[in-house]
Amino acid sequence: MRICNLTPIVALFVVFPSVARFQEQSVPTSTLTSAYPNTTEGLKQLLQEMQAAAREGNQEKVAALLKAMEVPNCDGWLHEMYAPDKADSWMSLCDPKTLTYKEKFLLDRFVSLAGESGEISVRKVNDNPEPGKGLEWGWLHAIRHPLDIYFAGWKTPSQPTAARDQPLGYFVFVDGAFRWYSLVEYLVPAKLIKKVEPVYPTSASSQRIAGKVRVRLVIAADGSVQGAHAISGEGYSDDPSLIRAAEEAVMKWRYQPATLLGRAIQTNTTVDVAFAQQN
Repeated sequence: MRICNLTPIVALFVVFPSVARFQEQSVPTSTLTSAYPNTTEGLKQLLQEMQAAAREGNQEKVAALLKAMEVPNCDGWLHEMYAPDKADSWMSLCDPKTLTYKEKFLLDRFVSLAGESGEISVRKVNDNPEPGKGLEWGWLHAIRHPLDIYFAGWKTPSQPTAARDQPLGYFVFVDGAFRWYSLVEYLVPAKLIKKVEPVYPTSASSQRIAGKVRVRLVIAADGSVQGAHAISGEGYSDDPSLIRAAEEAVMKWRYQPATLLGRAIQTNTTVDVAFAQQN
């Protein structure tokens, strides 16, 4: 998954209350975003309202709208929309600390854009995905149920015609309202940098037991593997000795950790460890 390069934005030297504080206020968020129709124009109107509130210095309103853009029942929705292994890899995105962090990020984006000249653009990914088999192609093929996906950007007057708009992020329409899904855009997955091959158990080798073991692992923010557990399933070995060897090997692997908006985070993933007889 790639991360987009953002044009540098001049920071405003203003101190704003945190998003966490806004969440403590009694704000009826359930209907804040439901008034906007599931169209490119509907999302554009919502984002323009957020932009106008930022220009007026009304950060409470922007934060309330952002709070209303959280996906309801995030973990359940992920497992309904994606295959289990893919859903598990995204579970950290449902963490309250991550939600607060992402909402603060987008709040700052709108504040920084408040004093700039430009306009908001919206494209429906389902109807007009980026060419090639990139992020959007993969996303459209990964979902298990219909999902309306939108890309919103910021277009400046001096921007070259062929240049990609500065991303505000991806949005999905869930439960009658727009939800911000920009973590797809700013999440860089973990990268394996040290792989230790498993030791083929003598007992399994002598009995010519071979196969693949699928292992679910937890990659810590420092790149170490903090947990490894074999997953049963069709096509995968359930031999105890192969499972133990695979788990022991994976625990020694090392990763360049995943980053979210430039910050290292803990993530989950699955890997297949193969055991094959040598001729």
